Amino acid sequence: MQRLELTHDTIGPVSRGHPWVYRSGLKGRPHSPGTPVQLMDSRNKTVGFGLTDEGEISVRVLGRYPEPLPRLIARRAEEAMASRALLLPAQTNAFRVINGAGDGLPGLVVDRYGSLAVVRLYGRCWEPWLDDITEAVRQLDGITSVLRRYGVRRVDDRRGADVLHGPRPAESMVVEEAGMKFLVRPYVGQKTGLFLDQRAHRIQIGHISGSRQEVVNLFAYTGGFSVYAAAAGAKRVTTVDISEQAIADARENFRLNDLSVAQHRFVVTDVFKWTAGEDKPDLLICDPPSLSRSAKSDGNAAVAYRDLATRCGREVPGGGLLATASCTARLSQPRWEQAVGDGLRKAGRWSWLWRAAEPMDHPVSVHHNEGRYLKFAILRRRR
Repeated sequence: MQRLELTHDTIGPVSRGHPWVYRSGLKGRPHSPGTPVQLMDSRNKTVGFGLTDEGEISVRVLGRYPEPLPRLIARRAEEAMASRALLLPAQTNAFRVINGAGDGLPGLVVDRYGSLAVVRLYGRCWEPWLDDITEAVRQLDGITSVLRRYGVRRVDDRRGADVLHGPRPAESMVVEEAGMKFLVRPYVGQKTGLFLDQRAHRIQIGHISGSRQEVVNLFAYTGGFSVYAAAAGAKRVTTVDISEQAIADARENFRLNDLSVAQHRFVVTDVFKWTAGEDKPDLLICDPPSLSRSAKSDGNAAVAYRDLATRCGREVPGGGLLATASCTARLSQPRWEQAVGDGLRKAGRWSWLWRAAEPMDHPVSVHHNEGRYLKFAILRRRR
C-alpha cells in the first residue's frame, strides 16, 4: 500500500477520527482517486488509512490500520444495516442504510426503498470500488435490486441512474414511513427519491397538527409534511411548491393515504411570491433547499434565512406555530438559529419550542462536525 505523509497539524484530527484529509494536509501529491493509502507522520508511524480522492478533500479516512477494502465495505454495510432495525419506527421500509462517515464509509450513501437499494457516491474515490459496494449491498437482507443514482456535480455531474444488480426497478414505487404511504421516483426524484432525513420531523408535525385549522407547507416537494398534518386531522392543508410534478405527486400521496384532495389545497408557484392572504396559517412549515453552495456564500445564506424567517413569521398570527429547517451544511446550528431569530425579531415575539437535527438512521461521526448539516425547529409566536 502506498504511503502519504501528513502535515503536523493534520495528524491530530486524523488520529482522533476525522474522516477527511484536505489537500493542504498532505506532503506530496495525492494519487489517482480510489487508491488505498497509509497515512504517516514525520517519523513514519501509521496515523490512518483511506482512499485518495480529488478536489479539496484528498483522502477519505477509513480507519487506523489497513484492511482489505472488499471485506471492510461488506462488514461496515452489515453493521450499519443491523443497527437500523433498532432505530426505525414500525411500518417503515424507506430509510438510510449507509450514511457516509457516520457508518465508517465517508463519501458513500445508500438508501433503501423496500427491496431496492439506491447508491450515491459523494467522492470519486469509490468509483473503482463500485463492484465491491454493489456486492456488499446486494447481500443485505431483503435487497433484490441495486441502483446507482447520479447527480453529484464533483463526481459524475449527470442525471439519471444505472441498475447495478437485479431486476430494473419501476419508474415509481410506493413505500411506507411510520405507516404512511409515499410515492417514490428513484430515477428522477430529489436526492435518491425521498427526503428520508426529515422523517422524524414529519412525525412530529403530525403530533402537533390535529387541532390546526390552517396548515401551510412551503417548498413542499411531494407533500411529506402535508400528509402527516392532514392525517392528524388538520382542517385544511395548503401544499406549495414551484414544481408541477411535485404537486401532482403530493396529490397522489394524499390519495395513497385515503386523504381528501378536495378538502385541501395544492398550489404551484414560486414560494417567494406566495402570501397567505386572509387565511393566516396557525402552523406554517418552511423547509427550503440549501441556500449555500460554497464558503463564499455563507454570509449570503445567513441573510437569506433571516429574510425568509421574517417573511414566514409575518404570515403566522399570534399563538401560531412556525416549523422551519435548513439543510445548508456550511451554516452551523448557532449561526442558523441566529439568522432565524434575527428575522423573526421583525415579525412579533417568538419562543423556541423544539430543535432537532439528523435522525438516527443518519449518524454523524463524533469528530466530524462538517457532517452535521440538518437543522429543524418549531417556534411559537406569542400573543
